[in-house]
Amino acid sequence: MTPELIRKVIRIRLADGTYGPGTQLPSERTLAVEFGVPKWVVSRALQPLRDNGDLHSSGGRRGTRVPDPQSLVPLPAIKKIEQIVRSRIGDGTYAVRTWLPSLRHLAVEFGVTATSIRTALKPLHQEKLLASLRTLGTYVVDPGQPGVPPSDRASKTVAYVGQALRERLGDGIYPPGSRLPANPELATEFDVGLTTISKAIRPLRAEGLIVNGPGRSYSARPSYKPPAPVGNATCEPVSCDAGTISEQDHQ
Repeated sequence: MTPELIRKVIRIRLADGTYGPGTQLPSERTLAVEFGVPKWVVSRALQPLRDNGDLHSSGGRRGTRVPDPQSLVPLPAIKKIEQIVRSRIGDGTYAVRTWLPSLRHLAVEFGVTATSIRTALKPLHQEKLLASLRTLGTYVVDPGQPGVPPSDRASKTVAYVGQALRERLGDGIYPPGSRLPANPELATEFDVGLTTISKAIRPLRAEGLIVNGPGRSYSARPSYKPPAPVGNATCEPVSCDAGTISEQDHQ
């Protein structure tokens, strides 16, 4: 079973209450046995759900839980986040037809889960101050063009991320033989999920532009070095190596 199918099953269980708010999921090992896959497949299936705030990793042995906004964050704190975002929209910090920081970034800023951020933003969505596109993010609505999102969110596409990495390899930002940032670092930088990073890297690896490194990392392809000359080496027309007799010396 693929990570995508496992993720679909988990989403269904979250929706129908099998895994209710505040409950703990079975361990990844238990889920791996259930689905008949290695543990890493389950980890990959759950990661986008954690990134989106649908699940919360408790760390250590406490495993993965379904967030419960009402129990994890007091309602006054949720209202405070709403008020802060509302004021930023009002004073232009979040200007009309611009994207808000991702749920993940806002969660880090306010020290809460992404699910709590989603709850805080819900009234702003209901008032048509904010709107969201599932694969792109949340933006500030332009009252004059309420259905028109910002047009500068190409960074959410696999093609954009792949092209950006390709350019970095070409212009030396990732010099030959250097280690690329880890996938989670790239996901944070581009504000996308790990699946998008993996898909963007796949063709670069197939073309040999990057190679596998230690610890599931990737490195830029080592630069090509031509073999050293053997036998009758010739000098350049203008200058020769030290020790070579020039025509003037010979005279």
